[in-house]
Amino acid sequence: MKKLLAVLLSVVLVLSLTSVGFAANGNTTLKFDENGKFKILVLADVQTDYPLQKDMVFFMEEAIRASEADLVIFTGDNVNNDDKRTYAQMLAPCIEAGVPYTMVLGNHDQESSGGMTREEIVAEYQKYEGFLGYDADPSIHGAGTHNLPILSSDGSKVAFNLWMFDCGDYVYTSDGEWLGYDWVREDQIEWYNNVRDEMTAANGGEVVPSLVFQHIIPQEPCEKIFLPSEIKLGEATMNFQDGSISSFIPDITQYEGYLFERCCPSYGNDGQWDAMVAGGDVLGVVCGHDHVNGFIANCNGIDMIMAPGCTYDSYYDNFIQGARVIELDESNTKEYSTYLLTSNALAQNPESNLGHHDGGRTELSYNFNFYFEKIFGFILNIFRNMIGGIVSKPIY
Repeated sequence: MKKLLAVLLSVVLVLSLTSVGFAANGNTTLKFDENGKFKILVLADVQTDYPLQKDMVFFMEEAIRASEADLVIFTGDNVNNDDKRTYAQMLAPCIEAGVPYTMVLGNHDQESSGGMTREEIVAEYQKYEGFLGYDADPSIHGAGTHNLPILSSDGSKVAFNLWMFDCGDYVYTSDGEWLGYDWVREDQIEWYNNVRDEMTAANGGEVVPSLVFQHIIPQEPCEKIFLPSEIKLGEATMNFQDGSISSFIPDITQYEGYLFERCCPSYGNDGQWDAMVAGGDVLGVVCGHDHVNGFIANCNGIDMIMAPGCTYDSYYDNFIQGARVIELDESNTKEYSTYLLTSNALAQNPESNLGHHDGGRTELSYNFNFYFEKIFGFILNIFRNMIGGIVSKPIY
């Protein structure tokens, strides 16, 4: 009964959007602008404590300005302690810029929250101006799984849709042995199928194109990118619940962009990727979790889009911070474009504050890593061309 009620409420929401628009938490309606454009800034793995480092604040402010974002999405591992002042400081760049934002939870949000439940964390975000997130169905796994429709520029219909999934944190055996990372569960997939079908019906039988945002990369794209393994080698292989095994040796012909660390995918699989393929609406799945990966790989017609971390408080915090920008065009909503804004690239702007204050990374550090990124990408493309692989799009 609760699921039926949630579906009916979703139908009412979708139908109401065609006339009055969507305003979660009393905030802004998402809508293509008068030029038919909509821009999303993805901030993954902020993973920060209070007080935030100055470089972190500068990076977020400069990324919001450079992207001209209409929406900011935090893709999990956002707050790394139990000091609630962290939320206010982390969200201040969005609030001060007047840009609405939403988020999904990662594997670290709850474990470092000082005992807050996932529902309480979502409620904490809802205290702040501009937050559009909500819990679409409290009866399903996790907290904060929801969708945000984007209206056409004239406000007459839903032109695009954004899915946010809470994919949990960790899974263990009954004896407490760690198995791996959690995944999007069957009841969440059922919710997605129901809401997608209702949106399709409200759109005259045509599916509404969409993107998915979650923290942890699913199984299928990892199997597409990494070479298989015949045997389990502990943490030296990716070992999935269904018995599949993948190595951490990438096939560079299967992705574009950069992959600087091994992926840490979900251990289990309730069929999310298959459901999205069958649904026909999802153009790509955007994940964080792996801090220095910024690649795109197509798997069964859906792009796996990795957003590098923007953390200054976790591993690789002196190497690269990044934000992914996704641009949508109302004239062709079945495609999207995307690029990365890295801290090293933003620091090259003469007006940037990065590298120009005491206590932060130095200008030399940003410059060195900027040219390393450029040289690495150039060499990688040479190898891809030599073996007949795809050619990476420019990072910047």
